[in-house]
Parts: sequence; structure tokens; C-alpha cells
Amino acid sequence: MAITGRDIERLLYTDTPDPILVVHNDTPEIVAAAQLGGYTGAVVVCSRTEILRRVGERDLSEQDLAQLAESLVAAIRHPDQQPPPWPA
Repeated sequence: MAITGRDIERLLYTDTPDPILVVHNDTPEIVAAAQLGGYTGAVVVCSRTEILRRVGERDLSEQDLAQLAESLVAAIRHPDQQPPPWPA
């Protein structure tokens, strides 16, 4: 499963209402929360609200976006481990 900084950036700047990043059929997709039921078998990664709650309303660098993506992938692969802190 590959989640990239670009996927995080798309999540942050999409016009989709109440967007959620999911992995569906091994592909990261941005879906509206209201449409999530149509994505049977999708892994919910995070919502835009969750990202903003952690990093605040600020511009994120390419490195910040890449670190967020890496943290999310690690959390999905190893849900029993404490996730690393997100960029402050």
C-alpha cells in the first residue's frame, strides 16, 4: 500500500465535502464521508479534519507531507504500535 505526500495534499485541498482518505483496491482515494458506504472493503486512513487537528492550519512542506504519509502507512501496517509523533 502506497500513500504519498501528494495523497495528503489532495486530501487537504479537495473540494469534496467532509473528505476521507481511504485505500480501496490498493489505490488511495479521496471520498466524501457520506459516500463511504459505497467503498466496501476500503481501509479508512484519515479525514481532513484529523490531519488539521494534528498539524493546524498552516502550509506543509514536501517533507511534512511525506512524513505524514509515512506515519499513516506505519499505523496501518502496525496498528498495535504507538505511532510516531506528527510534525508540529
